Amino acid sequence: MDIATSVDRLISSLETFKASASSAPSSQNRTEFAALFSDALAKLDQPTVAPVVVSAAGVDTAPAAFMANAVSFAQFQTSDWLVDSQSAATTARPNMKEFMDATGASAANASELLYGVIGSNADLRDWSKIMSSGNPVDAARAATRQLYNSDKDYALVNHADYGTVRFADTLAESSLSSKTVLSRAGNFADIATGADTRTTMAVSSTGLLLRGAGATQDQINRTAWLFGFDAPEAAA
Repeated sequence: MDIATSVDRLISSLETFKASASSAPSSQNRTEFAALFSDALAKLDQPTVAPVVVSAAGVDTAPAAFMANAVSFAQFQTSDWLVDSQSAATTARPNMKEFMDATGASAANASELLYGVIGSNADLRDWSKIMSSGNPVDAARAATRQLYNSDKDYALVNHADYGTVRFADTLAESSLSSKTVLSRAGNFADIATGADTRTTMAVSSTGLLLRGAGATQDQINRTAWLFGFDAPEAAA
């Protein structure tokens, strides 16, 4: 197995772990994640390649300009970017190096667009069409937006509980229906996390909790960009 495939497999596993973690992870969760990441790096198939350590400050916090847009993002949204079969979609999905080479995307952005926005959900994005679109970054974003506002069967399909008697409860716990919703605008919702605390979540049209959107407007805008969602307006 080559190093690119190993890295992709590692990132996919870690993104699934991240998606299943709390939106506001505790110090213990962060420590456990760091330990898992370090352990996984040590098991890569090419031990002679030194892993690159990236601090939180080094991760992209804003969209980058990858290439001149062939069409506007609004025009990308008018196309159909989904298929019914996850296997058909992911067979054509590039690995990180291929995606970065094709788009000029950073490793952080490539990881998010390929894996992070999917987590443990089914990836039903038509990667063959995305990669031949002339602008795979915007096409992937449009496909992600379309997926989470569709009636496709994507919710937690790759979760360990899928297909078990526990899945109904797992799905309910990952939905707005189990939360105290303070407000909702499009694909974002504010939910109560305590007597005097709240958090902003990115959600699907069906109310599936996708991830914590962030604590600042810049972070929320970043989440919106990755998922192709319309960012909620900042509170006055």
